Amino acid sequence: MADHNTSDDFLSKVTSTIDSLLCGGVPERLQVDDSSPEAFESLALKVNMLIDTIAEIHDFIIPLSSGELKDASINQRNLLASPFKELHSRLLHLTWQAQCISQGDYSQRVDFMGQFSESFNNMVQALDENEKALKKKISDLEKALNYIDRLEGILPICANCKSIRKANMPPTEQKSWVSVEDYFSEKTDASFTHSICPLCIKKLYPDFADDENDENDEK
Repeated sequence: MADHNTSDDFLSKVTSTIDSLLCGGVPERLQVDDSSPEAFESLALKVNMLIDTIAEIHDFIIPLSSGELKDASINQRNLLASPFKELHSRLLHLTWQAQCISQGDYSQRVDFMGQFSESFNNMVQALDENEKALKKKISDLEKALNYIDRLEGILPICANCKSIRKANMPPTEQKSWVSVEDYFSEKTDASFTHSICPLCIKKLYPDFADDENDENDEK
């Protein structure tokens, strides 16, 4: 049987070890000799198991905290590490989702990380909307450039009626010629409204033009 002083020394070591664990430290394992009471050996065994468990958790979360997910591993029988193992699994999945998003898959959503999930999902939605808007602008620009390409160059136009000859069509055939309105309506999204300019009014309706000029003079 251990004497009183030996018991006090051993219990003091146990208390100091547990204090260190509670403060986040990883103390050295307790040592007992063969002459120690069985109760001391049993207690030392349990405390040392706790020390090994905490040490393993430390070794697991340090690389995890620096983002080294692939290098982080822990014994499956370490039950105290279960929350960290769950976090590790979710971070691996989140990394995979981020890779999918980087490749244009904006359907990815996070629903297991509280407030972070909301911020992450809002970011993904914003990326999706920005890319769609950018694609639309690119499409509009390509259409505009296409219109410019189709309209640039010299247009063969009739000196009298101002009809435009279609590209690569024979000039001697009437079907090769179209009105200005038809030509631009086919080539662009432009639409036309019709009016009449002062010169044409004077040419086509001279009496009306004279009356209008008289009214302007009176004013």
